[in-house]
Amino acid sequence: MAILIKDIKQIVTCSNNTSLPRCGTDQSESGIIENGNIFIDKGRIAFTGNKRQLKKFLSKNNFKKYKIIDGRNKVVTPGFVDSHTHFVFAGSRENEYEMRLAGKSYQEIAESGGGIISTVDSVRKTSKKELKKIAEKRLEKFVRYGTTTVEGKSGYGLDVKNEIKILEVLNKLNEKNKFGLDIVPTFLGAHSVPKGKTKTEYVKEICELMIPEIAGRKLAKFTDIFIEENYFDTVDADMIFSKGLEYGLIPKLHTDQFTSIGGIDTAIKYKAASVDHLEVLGTEDILKLSEYNGQHNNRKIIATLLPGVSYFLNISYQPARELINNNIPVALATDFNPGSCMTENIQMIMSLASLKLKMNAEEILNAVTINAAFALNMEKIIGSIETGKQADLNIFDIPSYKYIVYNFGVNNIEMVLKKGKIIYEAN
Repeated sequence: MAILIKDIKQIVTCSNNTSLPRCGTDQSESGIIENGNIFIDKGRIAFTGNKRQLKKFLSKNNFKKYKIIDGRNKVVTPGFVDSHTHFVFAGSRENEYEMRLAGKSYQEIAESGGGIISTVDSVRKTSKKELKKIAEKRLEKFVRYGTTTVEGKSGYGLDVKNEIKILEVLNKLNEKNKFGLDIVPTFLGAHSVPKGKTKTEYVKEICELMIPEIAGRKLAKFTDIFIEENYFDTVDADMIFSKGLEYGLIPKLHTDQFTSIGGIDTAIKYKAASVDHLEVLGTEDILKLSEYNGQHNNRKIIATLLPGVSYFLNISYQPARELINNNIPVALATDFNPGSCMTENIQMIMSLASLKLKMNAEEILNAVTINAAFALNMEKIIGSIETGKQADLNIFDIPSYKYIVYNFGVNNIEMVLKKGKIIYEAN
């Protein structure tokens, strides 16, 4: 059934009049419509505008029946896009959290048998059916906080069988999940080196066995790599991204989280969709990224920041202001995973971005909507409230959109819609 959301106090459209993501001062423009209306038909946005425009729209279109939602004193935003997560996994690592509090480093925990390898062991012992059940349950928490599109990475299998198992789960969930969420699969075979193999052996396995089968079966849209000391380097990335591009997989990078070892140069070389983490990103690399983006008017590399990781691991925060001041489009994501950011709550990430990254409310809203959609190459169908796009919407019971980051730790969402269907209502 068609839906009219009527007399909305504020609509945060995050609409984009260009084919490029919002960056620089433009990231502070969020396209606010005061006292507006949204009409939804066949799962898509058919109209946005004021009461006079609505009357004209309805007179031109013969809608005999439609549901009315009262938008008085409400704020409507696009559904949030979480463009970096690892939500398909088994097991739990809460003991490592206390180890970190006791002074153990991320690397020390990994060397003692914890970290990524611990989750890999759990995933390998879990059936595909059970893994899917666990993952779908987590989607409910994403939805409650307003996320309507979720990227999910493999990387907890680290062999052909189990990497494919995770990607199969992601694809099954994208085909059908009880909320109708869009699930975007990313191949992150180069997350860590598995026990019993050298890095050289494993990179060869990724290139010769994993990528051809994954691409051949269309199990992933992107290929990702963790460029970090004791994990993978730019030479590994050259081999993996070259092979991935040969098979049509778009590059993404985990880079500059703990050390800076050439990830930005690699991202530029391979025209990555995004560079993610960036906790230790330096000014020289920011300028390189800015120069590259300034020369490319078709697509730009998105800087995806994950302040929840900085909070959870108690490490440095990302240089958001320097990135924005250098016209680099910034997105925000949870990086939900069992080792370094155990939250599905993107509103918590928005709050951290306000307090720790010094981003304003408009920059933050663009970062979790239109810019995040660009990071997934989905900007034509999601990420903003515009005619023709999917009706992915959040309805907040708040005085203004700025209240979302002001009233932290509280969920003020009243309703979430995905493709025009109500998928969550607050009690």
